[in-house]
Amino acid sequence: MEIGLAVGGAFLSSALNVLFDRLAPQGDLLNMFRKQNHHVRLLKKLKMTLRGLQIVLSDAENKQASNPSVGDWLNELRDAVDSAENLIEEVNYEVLRLTVEDQHQNIAETSNQQVSDLNLCLSDDFVLNMKDKLEETIETLEVLEEQIGLLGLKENFGSTKQETRTPSTSVDESYIFGRQREKEDLIDRLLSEDASGKKLTVVPIVGMGDLGKTTLAKAVYND
Repeated sequence: MEIGLAVGGAFLSSALNVLFDRLAPQGDLLNMFRKQNHHVRLLKKLKMTLRGLQIVLSDAENKQASNPSVGDWLNELRDAVDSAENLIEEVNYEVLRLTVEDQHQNIAETSNQQVSDLNLCLSDDFVLNMKDKLEETIETLEVLEEQIGLLGLKENFGSTKQETRTPSTSVDESYIFGRQREKEDLIDRLLSEDASGKKLTVVPIVGMGDLGKTTLAKAVYND
């Protein structure tokens, strides 16, 4: 039981670090919304709220076995972090979809543009939908933050220390066990030419969440 709790805590800590990478000041996500100031403020608020939760994460993980309420709190935090990750993946997928559409229609060669230029392609409906989801996620996280005192969770700034981490594009090969064939197929497609003799610049990886699409893409990039 304790091993399972420790593993769950490690995954949550890792997920938070990935989110912090994606919410970096010069990260792609903030660049996409650089012309929507309200969205940039929301993304920064999301990051600050997550920071406030991260500093009690170590204490919560230590207390969850003896305090069921802390265990429930951690489960709700995992769900909220998952929601934030899914939201970011949704934005990334939409940008990829628009890029592929532009290339297929030969309207513009967006493959050589900076990702920040792609915010012009995001529809108003999509941006508004993302805003609503972002506000809902932040609201959930703020409720969890308010419960820190009630649960008696203590700040542990050692839990926020930057570990020696590999670049965000690095991949633990054990996470892609059994996916070698898919990886080689993607590499072959990227190196091949389409009917017009042009190199393919984008190959979409489509599937349900948590199937390892991002991990597979990183493995292909590293090769």
